[in-house]
Amino acid sequence: MQDRLVEFERVLNFRDFGGWQTTDGAKVTRGKLWRSAAFSDASDTDIARLNDMNVRFLVDLRRPEERRHEPNKWPGEATRVFVNDEGAEGVAPPPHLVALLQSDLSPASTRNYMMSLYQEIPFDPRLINLYRNWFSELAEGGAGVIHCAAGKDRTGIGCALTLMALGVDEETVFADYEFTNQAVDLEKRMPKIQARMEERLARKLDPEALRPMLGVEVDYLRNALDAISEKYGSVDSYMSDVLGVGETQRATLRDKLLG
Repeated sequence: MQDRLVEFERVLNFRDFGGWQTTDGAKVTRGKLWRSAAFSDASDTDIARLNDMNVRFLVDLRRPEERRHEPNKWPGEATRVFVNDEGAEGVAPPPHLVALLQSDLSPASTRNYMMSLYQEIPFDPRLINLYRNWFSELAEGGAGVIHCAAGKDRTGIGCALTLMALGVDEETVFADYEFTNQAVDLEKRMPKIQARMEERLARKLDPEALRPMLGVEVDYLRNALDAISEKYGSVDSYMSDVLGVGETQRATLRDKLLG
């Protein structure tokens, strides 16, 4: 698993989520499916290395205000970038800050927020549009990057759906998702994140209350998939009816991405 992680100076959670075996014995190609946190803090060395990776397209799942506050330093003009500005006129604080302001700031309340968030992400019209962009571009071929702020929640769901569309079994999908907890040194980052949130919220925070937000749990992703199945009958139906990934496009994706 560790060989999937690409170490950068100031880019976090950048990793290859190809290489997994499918249920019919094929293997997802390495070097075409990349996932990451944002590139707002990328160093010149990071940018030079990224430019050498021949990434054809990038899908940025962040909200407009996130991109304004921390604009990406990469990629450049050689890479096609997909964003969605729906809701750009709004100035509401990020949902996680609203949750922290309204809750009792206990580990249980923060975890409950994450569980509910994962029930909402698959049905967010802005994210649906970006997931559709992701799958459409994958079908065209070449290497792509999908990312959000931390590269774990919105990105995690998108990557899980990608692997499932390619025929990777659920246990492996969960293992890839959960690797975020090893890919990012959460203990090292905790003080900085805590200080930044305390400044924005103007209140003291218990690090233990933040922990459910900083990492991932299999139950989060399972909650998203269960919500999808409850509303659409199955993940396959959601992929086809909502994301436009029916049998024809699945076959194209497998042709492009399986070896």
